[in-house]
Amino acid sequence: MPPRLSMMMAAMFDIVGKPLFAALATCADHQLGSGHACTKALRQAAASGAREDVAIAEDALRALPDEAREALMAAGHRVLRENPASLLGVLDAMGPRGKLH
Repeated sequence: MPPRLSMMMAAMFDIVGKPLFAALATCADHQLGSGHACTKALRQAAASGAREDVAIAEDALRALPDEAREALMAAGHRVLRENPASLLGVLDAMGPRGKLH
């Protein structure tokens, strides 16, 4: 992957991926408990954004029973829909990126 594309993908993950994993971690804390392996993996992926941590979190999600995974994903997406500022806050923190007009 070209370096510029890799940097753009990393920035996109920071904007969307970290808030998504953070929302999923919060929901997992309520649904599975703070000590559950999936909750811990989601929390780590949200904090670091590292590929290895994201892969571990994705594996932990896949390991859940279908009903639990579907409920968790629905709850996480609902949190983002109901609080779009969680995404916008990341964008605001990035500051302006060139000419606006």
